[in-house]
Amino acid sequence: MSNTETNPLDSEELLHLAMQKAGQNQTDQAISHLKQALENEPENGKVLYLLGALHAEIGLYDRAVEEMTQAVECDPELSAASFQLGLLHLTAGRPDEARTAWENLNSLGDSHTLFLFKRGLLSLADGNQQACVDDLRRGIELNQDNPDLNIDMQRIADRTEALLDSESTGDDATDSKPFANLAAYQRDAFDKSE
Repeated sequence: MSNTETNPLDSEELLHLAMQKAGQNQTDQAISHLKQALENEPENGKVLYLLGALHAEIGLYDRAVEEMTQAVECDPELSAASFQLGLLHLTAGRPDEARTAWENLNSLGDSHTLFLFKRGLLSLADGNQQACVDDLRRGIELNQDNPDLNIDMQRIADRTEALLDSESTGDDATDSKPFANLAAYQRDAFDKSE
């Protein structure tokens, strides 16, 4: 029995159903649709990316890293998947892996939102707080597609700026981990980050 006989819906239909279910906060059903889509088409980068995003959202970060890595391998043009993969690595304290995951974002150029966000976050990881704030703020100005990502980048820029201010005044910073608790793995990132 072929996959089309066991599952009459094709991968594209299942992907759209999954996105609809994710938008309705029915994560379990969305994940089920995506797994069915992968049975039909195991190397579908978009399906792998959305599955990884949903797994990150529910706290299954190792699965999310694996799926997003596969997504980028299957479709290197998925810039949003590369960006999210780098974020997963960075928030897990693996800046070298984030740097590697973000290498293909260099082709986007320095006026692209995802390039600016990744460069800003890497500047922060390297201890260059002002460069981080500058790049994040510029990326936020340019990003009209994903407001949830802007919220997370704004939070990091604000925390980093507070660190800079506290250093200049000699006060103790209240938050020394500006990119802790990123929530950019939103369901709508799939549609809006490309």
